[in-house]
Amino acid sequence: MASLPFDTHKAVKELQGAGFDEAQAEAVVATVGRAVVGNVATKEDIRELRNELKSDMQAMELRITLRTGGLIVAGVGLMVALTKLL
Repeated sequence: MASLPFDTHKAVKELQGAGFDEAQAEAVVATVGRAVVGNVATKEDIRELRNELKSDMQAMELRITLRTGGLIVAGVGLMVALTKLL
């Protein structure tokens, strides 16, 4: 699990200063800490995403190349056919 530089003691003291009792302050800090840490991407997460995107982009490039080639072949075929008809 990733960790963030988060001073939990300071956060508890600030919440206590705002009127929370110690148990409430600790519960809020623990809940917020879990929520924040649970949503942090790790280097491995980013590496996996990069690899997925790279693979998707390569597949898309292949599809575009094949479609463009198909259009060129169809266009040349149409031109040949029109040339023979005229």
